[in-house]
Amino acid sequence: MRIRRINYRKIHFEYKEYSQSMYDSVKRIGLSFPIKVNIKDGQYYCLDGHKRLSIIRDLLENEKGYEKRQDVPFIIYNDGSSRSNDCWRSRNTH
Repeated sequence: MRIRRINYRKIHFEYKEYSQSMYDSVKRIGLSFPIKVNIKDGQYYCLDGHKRLSIIRDLLENEKGYEKRQDVPFIIYNDGSSRSNDCWRSRNTH
């Protein structure tokens, strides 16, 4: 599993309501867990993390100093339709 970073605006997600304590936690420490996404036709779709992405959007709109925090950690969910790692024969054996 490789954790990458991407601008949250590139992820399609559904805005969800969240608690004030969750908002305060993300504001204070950021995202503790990566957003889980699926890629379809070159587009990123949120599978898990709609509330966290909603908070990031609201933080950027309401709080000063969050402009640099637009990139969020994400992992790609492998639904079995693609290979998750390369063949062992192509690895470096030195």
